[in-house]
Amino acid sequence: MATPANMNLIKRLAEDLRLLISLTGDFVKGRYRSVSPLSGMVFILAIAYLLIPTDLISDFIPGLGQLDDAAVFLACLYYLEKDLYRYRAWKETGQRPEPPRD
Repeated sequence: MATPANMNLIKRLAEDLRLLISLTGDFVKGRYRSVSPLSGMVFILAIAYLLIPTDLISDFIPGLGQLDDAAVFLACLYYLEKDLYRYRAWKETGQRPEPPRD
């Protein structure tokens, strides 16, 4: 099993995104609830920022407009990594997850 330290950045981002989508589905269906409230807020705020048309840098500026959206999304993934890897361990082992500590 690859750990974040020995994965290249693109593979790591793809794995984090795959885990985030899977975690969201399991959370909505009630199968997995061991997500810290702060992580949930970070995720909801990041999604809201991506969906609301008002940005720090306007999306009408090609390239630069999407840069702040990407930065928010990457910061969200970085913050959620502990929850994502705890979720991955739960998926692989099927054991009850430890409660979040933050």
